[in-house]
Amino acid sequence: MQIDRLVQEELFVAGEGGYHTYRIPALAVAMDGTILAFCEGRRDSSSDSGQIDLLLRRSDDDGHTWSAPQVVATEAGMTCGNPCPVVERASATIWLPFCKNLAAGHEGHITEGKAPRTVWLTHSEDAGVSWSEPREITATTKDLSWTWYATGPTHGIQLASGRLVVPCDHMVGVHFDRQKDPYHSHVIISDDAGATWRIGGIVDEGTNECAVIETADMSLYINCRNYRGEKRRASARSIDGGSSFQPRIWEDGLPEPICQGSLVSLPGGDGGPSDPPP
Repeated sequence: MQIDRLVQEELFVAGEGGYHTYRIPALAVAMDGTILAFCEGRRDSSSDSGQIDLLLRRSDDDGHTWSAPQVVATEAGMTCGNPCPVVERASATIWLPFCKNLAAGHEGHITEGKAPRTVWLTHSEDAGVSWSEPREITATTKDLSWTWYATGPTHGIQLASGRLVVPCDHMVGVHFDRQKDPYHSHVIISDDAGATWRIGGIVDEGTNECAVIETADMSLYINCRNYRGEKRRASARSIDGGSSFQPRIWEDGLPEPICQGSLVSLPGGDGGPSDPPP
């Protein structure tokens, strides 16, 4: 896909299409070059709870034109949220993990164990034209001690080894102890092209929404939202394909607005934006 210039186009406009607010965008590019733009359609308010659907628009001409929005996941009385697409190269399958909970269950209810947050998966074999019936994968991707849970909100990656890695976050237990932040980033992984999924590495406490890349040395770098007073992003590395993570560090050069941040890797040599100019 060749992009000659950067353009800005509003694909989802608040108040249009029967939705009060659109949030939690995620992008993926299918193996045939089709661009897929996912988001949550929040019907009645901008709140994280309520009747929320997963929506998709597609472009097969490098973003010049887009399909009408289509609903990928919806259920009456439920929140369907946090899309986190990942493309499996060999089969060209697009896997889409997401989460569900009762529409009436806000995060406080979830962290108190009153409105279980479950993990689901759908997939497309035709570049997003059609999608499979969602199936639940909570049993293999969420520990019994976890209450809050979220896939993404960003995109997953496929490693050079073929492993699929999806960034997620969770809360341990039902009580928030300010002395020990119960939120953690983690990943879920698949080694069979998306057929089955399991919990991978878990990052130290004080981490939350996250994004992950594979670096040139084949290690993984995960960058995480941080609610704590340091006001810096957090990060960690994995040298075993996301099965575990090394101790979390605070990124002094990355101030934390306490918001999700996206992360992509580009081909090239050593160095990065933190290097001083020559």
